[in-house]
Amino acid sequence: MARGRPRKTDPDAVLDKAAKLFWQQGFEGTSMNDLASATDMAKPGLYATFGDKEALYAKALVRYFETTLPVFDEVFDYPGSLESFVRRYLETVAEALTDKTTPRGCFIVNSMVDCANQPSLLETLGRDLHKKRRAAIARRFRGAQKLGELPPDADPKALAEFFSGQALALAVMARSGAGRKTLRQFIDVAMTALPNAS
Repeated sequence: MARGRPRKTDPDAVLDKAAKLFWQQGFEGTSMNDLASATDMAKPGLYATFGDKEALYAKALVRYFETTLPVFDEVFDYPGSLESFVRRYLETVAEALTDKTTPRGCFIVNSMVDCANQPSLLETLGRDLHKKRRAAIARRFRGAQKLGELPPDADPKALAEFFSGQALALAVMARSGAGRKTLRQFIDVAMTALPNAS
């Protein structure tokens, strides 16, 4: 009896499963055996398709960034006031962080927190992905200042750093078990740091 063709594997589906596992257990805490079990791929297949664990982690991290980016692109393009944008951004972060269908926290932030236990290439990748988010926020602040939504003496870059830092803080809080109510209270306090143009 002829053997059937082997099942084709969807690389993106494998990366999604790998990302979820790395997100939950960290780089050091995840073995290739764990990944083989989670992705339903034998280790030789994983190596052949994605490379070693470091390469798979990097690809999973980029995959996570690319799949979450559209959500934040919509937020960054939000046509409302700067104040409503900042609140919407932080609340979107909080909602994503407390999604019960995913591990707690943010995979990118987790990778940065765990950077002492992972190769420097992965540390750099995590920081670079976070930098892209921060740059998008800074563009929104600069545009708001041109429209008069910020005082002339406000520093858009510093404000972008601050509110980007609040998103990082939310991620760490969520990872340690904080719920949506606590995160919303944190956001309310953070919003008081936004300068008033009037």
